[in-house]
Amino acid sequence: MCSRLASVFCALALLQILGGHWAVLQTGAWIGMIVQYSQQSGLNGAIAQTFDGEHPCPVCKAIQDGKKQEQNKRPVLQAKLKQDFLSPWNRFQFHQGWLEVKYPGPSEAHEGLTFEPAVPPPRTA
Repeated sequence: MCSRLASVFCALALLQILGGHWAVLQTGAWIGMIVQYSQQSGLNGAIAQTFDGEHPCPVCKAIQDGKKQEQNKRPVLQAKLKQDFLSPWNRFQFHQGWLEVKYPGPSEAHEGLTFEPAVPPPRTA
């Protein structure tokens, strides 16, 4: 249930980001216009009046105004997004100190090694 709800919210957020809310509102306005115009001139006439662009309803005008306002805000928003908010953090640098490790030299490394077998080899008879 939770993953379905999360998927619905993600889909709604994506719809909002991509401007789909205007498409949903416009579709609703067109349906309302078709219903309203079909009462006067039939279905074919209503569809023609709806999509000819000469008879916009108040909702269509509001949607056009909203789109224009959104486009006017877009350059300001893009300028704000281009600002470098991380500039104070760019001064932070990592300084790693050197750690000197002393490895055993050749004489110390071979101290415990013996090159002769511990048990004498078998003799042939």
